[in-house]
This record gives sequence, structure tokens and C-alpha cells, in this order.
Amino acid sequence: MENILAIGAGVALRVVLDIATNKDHKLIGILIGLWEGVVLSHFLSKRTRSSRSKDPYLALATRLAIDLYLTQSVSRFALTCAWTLLG
Repeated sequence: MENILAIGAGVALRVVLDIATNKDHKLIGILIGLWEGVVLSHFLSKRTRSSRSKDPYLALATRLAIDLYLTQSVSRFALTCAWTLLG
């Protein structure tokens, strides 16, 4: 359930940032990448050692796929992935 909420929040954040920044792909890519890194880190820290669930990674992949589908921008996708690793 938390992963579904994270997907919804991620998509909502993308829409808000698109409107607020006049579709500045560099800034949006950085901010979304940092958001994704923090969310992924949070969900991975909550995971127990005995649990090898791939849910956090699947939720991240879903959010990135939605972002790529909606924007059709490979450069923004690459920037978001890079900042996700840093976040």
C-alpha cells in the first residue's frame, strides 16, 4: 500500500513541478531525482534483512516509466536517474 502511495505522490510531484517551473527539464530532473532517491532510501531502510522484496525497486521503475511515457524526454529521464543515485 505504501508503494502505491509513493507512486501517486511521485506522479503528483511531477505534475506540480511541471506547472511551477514552466517545464524546465534540468531543474525538474534534479528535484525529482532527489525525491526518488530519498523515497527509495526510505523504503530500503524499512525493509528487514529477511525480506528480499523487490517492491521499492518496482515502485521506482514504475514512477520512472510513467515519467518517461508522459514527457517523452530521454534527457530528463537520464538526469532523473542520475540524481536518484545521488539522492
